[in-house]
Amino acid sequence: MSSQDFLWIAIGVASLAAAGGIAFACIRLGLTLRRLETTLDGVDRQLAGAEQPLQKTLAHVSGVAESIEDIVGKLDKVANAATAAAGAVAKTADAAQAAVTPTLANLVSVVTGVSQGAKTFFRSRGRNGSQDEG
Repeated sequence: MSSQDFLWIAIGVASLAAAGGIAFACIRLGLTLRRLETTLDGVDRQLAGAEQPLQKTLAHVSGVAESIEDIVGKLDKVANAATAAAGAVAKTADAAQAAVTPTLANLVSVVTGVSQGAKTFFRSRGRNGSQDEG
């Protein structure tokens, strides 16, 4: 047996060892994938059972969202109407103030004049009365 024969035998043994290691790794990977498949099948069955209740819940939530959207639209219309009404009230109040202010100013002037006249009248009567008594 020469060294070259020994080299070929060593290469053959090393190749068999590598092939055995690769075969062992492939068998372990196959078992792991089989367990993973079993687990995924179980998850599929559980999700299939939950599908109907989830679809009903989603449909209900969708209906509630549509109702809320309708309510928000109505509230928006009410807010716009309230804003318009407030603007109309403000314009009416401004017009009323513009119409009443000159009248009140004239009335205040008349009351002031009457008050001054009454003071003058009663002062002069007070002096006349004092002269009659004295």
